[in-house]
Amino acid sequence: MEKLWVERKESQDVDESTTMRIHRWFFPLNLPLMMSYEDRSIAEVSIVTKDVPGVMALVSSLMASKNINIISGFITPAGQPGKTVITLFIDYTGTGMTIDLILKTLFSLKVVEDVNINTPIYEGLMIEQFGFPLLLAGRRHILVSLDCFNMMIKRMQSLLGTSGLVLFYEMGKYAGEKRARHLKEVYDLHGWQLAMIALSEMQTTGWGIAELTMINEEEKEWRVSVRDLFECVTFRNGSKECKSHFFRGYLEGIFKEAYELDKTSCIEDKCIANGSDTCEFVITSIKT
Repeated sequence: MEKLWVERKESQDVDESTTMRIHRWFFPLNLPLMMSYEDRSIAEVSIVTKDVPGVMALVSSLMASKNINIISGFITPAGQPGKTVITLFIDYTGTGMTIDLILKTLFSLKVVEDVNINTPIYEGLMIEQFGFPLLLAGRRHILVSLDCFNMMIKRMQSLLGTSGLVLFYEMGKYAGEKRARHLKEVYDLHGWQLAMIALSEMQTTGWGIAELTMINEEEKEWRVSVRDLFECVTFRNGSKECKSHFFRGYLEGIFKEAYELDKTSCIEDKCIANGSDTCEFVITSIKT
């Protein structure tokens, strides 16, 4: 399996503008937090177990022995030493099992210390009820739908005109600077390595698939390509203008802090909104 990022060779034969491209494959990541199954007996099961090798196999094997189908799920640390939480969405239709029987069956495993079961809130609508807050690398996150974000942009632009878009850009720049400072403090990252990590995590958080495609550290110039950028995807092939404002500011903030520059610029010179396959950004240092 290829690394998410690779160290650039410090050879005189390697030009500073070497393209940094990593070949990867992708699939839609459906978070197991909400689902709807009509006319099925479904439930969410949250299991606190001892943190030992093979615990997931034990639980899944037990479910299979009762013909219970695991629809989806995840495993995460319990926040206590030696404990793990396994959360599963299960379908026990036609198995003859009840909620009480499922509880008793799970408690038969010696590694299981506690079990909670959540049933549909309304006619087959299953919503995850045990996990809170939502954490990513120890930091709290919230989920905002793409529709909601775009409505916020459109509403701000309708109220403030182009000033609203400038405001979104400045908000993005501040957020990028803050994120870069956090990566410096926690992981001691700087320069292109900090930028690569910041770009890699954009896929994890659903922003888009970003690549650092050109580095020219002598001239302090970088190029970033983003596939399916969240800010522009709803405008695909529907505008003559580039549509990124928040993300463009975010990129500028990231590179400004990563390279400790006094003044920077970030321009979107290609956008999926006006027919390009990807959104392309050029970040440069402005000499003062």
